Amino acid sequence: MKMRISLIAKFTFSTSLILLVFMLLLDNINNKNFRKVMIGYAVSNAEEVANIINQSAYDAMMRNDKNSLYHIIGKIAESEDIAHIRLIDQKGQVVFSNLNAEIGSVIGKHADECIMCHNSESPDVPKLNSSRIITTKSGKEVLGFTKAIHNQPACIAASCHFHGKHDTVLGLLDISISLEMLRKKSREYRLDFFVLTCLLLLMIGTLVIVQTYFLVDIPVQRLVRQSTLVAAGDLESRVPVSSRDELGELSEAFNLMTNNLGNARKELEEWGASLELKVEERTREVKIIENQLFRSEKLASLGQLVAGIAHEINNPLTGILLFASIVSSDKRLDPALIADIDRIISETSRCADIVKRLLEFSRESVAHKESFSLNKKMEEVIALMYQHPNFQNINFIKVCAPYLPDVIADPAQIQQVLVNLFINASQAMPEGGDLKLSTRMSPDGGYVCIEIKDTGHGIPEENLNRIFDPFFTTKTDGTGLGLSISYGIVENNGGKLEVKSRVDEGTAFTLMLPVDDGTMPLTPRLPDNSNGK
Repeated sequence: MKMRISLIAKFTFSTSLILLVFMLLLDNINNKNFRKVMIGYAVSNAEEVANIINQSAYDAMMRNDKNSLYHIIGKIAESEDIAHIRLIDQKGQVVFSNLNAEIGSVIGKHADECIMCHNSESPDVPKLNSSRIITTKSGKEVLGFTKAIHNQPACIAASCHFHGKHDTVLGLLDISISLEMLRKKSREYRLDFFVLTCLLLLMIGTLVIVQTYFLVDIPVQRLVRQSTLVAAGDLESRVPVSSRDELGELSEAFNLMTNNLGNARKELEEWGASLELKVEERTREVKIIENQLFRSEKLASLGQLVAGIAHEINNPLTGILLFASIVSSDKRLDPALIADIDRIISETSRCADIVKRLLEFSRESVAHKESFSLNKKMEEVIALMYQHPNFQNINFIKVCAPYLPDVIADPAQIQQVLVNLFINASQAMPEGGDLKLSTRMSPDGGYVCIEIKDTGHGIPEENLNRIFDPFFTTKTDGTGLGLSISYGIVENNGGKLEVKSRVDEGTAFTLMLPVDDGTMPLTPRLPDNSNGK
């Protein structure tokens, strides 16, 4: 199991580390500045001491009293900050020192005390002084300050003056001031700064912990608890939003995500509950498609068979009808046989009509599609059917929806389908009845529908699935090809033909044709050259 490190601990540690590095850098800069300031202060003190001694030397020389000068220098050298004071003449000889052992010794021109004069391009510059940091053999640091003793005009005029007027520098005053006090102050300063830094880090760390706890840790813990609840399946709880910062936006986004997950789960549960119904619905649709495919294959095979048979039967039927007509018109025919000959002609004509229908069923005619109004086409068919004897006792009821868009189909073929449906409806009502004709748009807006509903005897439910099969009929004298041909025409024009019926209540055929949306190209009708014209 991995060890968990809290966000507060990581944030506090990283912040403290950054502050510590910053404080160390600041301490180093402060220490350098402090040392620079203290050394400048020490140089300033050394220069004041040198000025005092220089003035004392001037007074002593004016009085020609070296002993008083040496006495003053010795008193000054007794200060604990003064490590070393000596006077050096022009030749580099130590004429006075608080260290008796070096009195009378000679300092080389390359020594630190003398290099300022001997290496200078203008040794007679009035301000010949310098300071330096020296580390003694015992490891202590001292500040060495060297100041030139100039030949004053008053000294040159004095009778006791030893030096000539061309001597600019009479000697050097070399003072060494101990820097131990500086080191002590620096250590104290660094210790104070370290203690202050620790206190500051402690205060900042405490404030960071408190601030992080209330501003970061508490909202994050809420999100962690919410994510645990969501992982456990609780999609009803929400994270309280207590701020308007990034964590507040994150809480709102988390609540939105939880809400979406809850909605998705509800939809999945509802979908799962209705899955069985959807499967049954899809199964029915698949069966319908399978039946349509089976019917299409059966019709294709049957069409080829029927075409061959019809062509073979058509020739002898034509011969029988021709010779029967010749015999019927022959004056030598016995009058007693005329009725039989007429019966032969009638039945032969009926067989020829059946053969003609078989040929129409087997031949897939090309639909010459045009844009036309289904309402107007229905009015034309109604006007035609009024003259038919089967419609003498039938009452037409028209319910036409206004402003219907035009459909795209072959108007001649659609008229053939409507005539066939009208005739079937009239045959279902031999004693008369109502024929309701209504037009409307389909729910999806892709088709214009016309419903032809009669009040006849209806069709049994077991026969509804076979109503469009070829050669299936419930009539004693029907061929069973009318509805099959109509069904094929409608499908060939991109439409649908549906039927609903109840026994003793009537039958309703619904013809649906596609709306002309301008995307389907029109196919103009070609001239009929069947007569050789």
